[in-house]
Amino acid sequence: MSGDEDGSSVLGRVPTDVPFVAGYALLVGVLVLAGVVGGAVRVVLAAPLILFLPGYALLSVLFPADRPADAERPSVWRLPTADGLGWFERCSLAVPTSVALGPLVAVSLAAVGVPLTTLTVTTTLVALVLLASAAGAVRRIQLAPAARYDVPVGRWREELRTRWGGDGSRIDRGLDVLVALAVVLAVSGLAVGFAAPDTGESYTEAALLTQGNDRLVAGNYPEAVQAGQSTDLVLTLDNRLGVDAEYEVVVVLDRVRGANTTESLTVLERNELSRFSVSVADGQQAQQNLSVSPTLLGENLRLSVFVYRGEAPANPSGATADEHLYLWIDVR
Repeated sequence: MSGDEDGSSVLGRVPTDVPFVAGYALLVGVLVLAGVVGGAVRVVLAAPLILFLPGYALLSVLFPADRPADAERPSVWRLPTADGLGWFERCSLAVPTSVALGPLVAVSLAAVGVPLTTLTVTTTLVALVLLASAAGAVRRIQLAPAARYDVPVGRWREELRTRWGGDGSRIDRGLDVLVALAVVLAVSGLAVGFAAPDTGESYTEAALLTQGNDRLVAGNYPEAVQAGQSTDLVLTLDNRLGVDAEYEVVVVLDRVRGANTTESLTVLERNELSRFSVSVADGQQAQQNLSVSPTLLGENLRLSVFVYRGEAPANPSGATADEHLYLWIDVR
């Protein structure tokens, strides 16, 4: 069998796994962001995007070559070398590599002021997989067909023929049937994901942001303000409850005693700054501008935003609120 038959797709020299990896990442990204799937179905579909594909795509950039046929058998305990990686090594290393990339993605987003939400994390992971897959494909195409890595379907077929013997055409037909069944099962799984009712956990996601140069950022929060001076913030509410929701938001400034944790604080004095309602349709995000004008004077005052689904109590607290966002500021 020639290298072209085992090292490139029928559409040209593009490695066989690239369209599958990129297509899966795009499809799952769309399903998750559109809210089509949820609960256990979303977890199952998103798991490869989080725990396998980023590492697999990155390894194709770092190690575009296949493991030489005469190299020693693969081992998950042997470090990769410049000779290349085989299919077994790549799959073994893809998971820990993906796990290592997760914190780097989170730190990078936080460093540029991007909040860690389902939208930003999913978009970043999909973009990472697409870019790494494209870069890896370019690096592999630059190698000789016999040296570049691709999923060794042809080699597997030859090994089956060697081990089982018999009529090669019957083995080919059997493999074709297995491939067809795998495709049917994969498509059926996605169809179930589309059709299954969303019985997963419903939630509200709230964030307190500030206006950056050209976008909202989770940073640049005020640390010191003048009494009576207006401070502008933006509250975002993502409704993932499965139904339209009415929220009541209460903004307060507290003088507290104790450590800077919500569990061990005693509120000594409170100034309620605003109280308002926000309606958010299911699957939508609402943005509410907050113009805060504190009147209490002091250091280490806690500016809290309590979010309640439905009516808020007269004396809101972190223990009763659905969401509790807060900042520490000095008011002079």
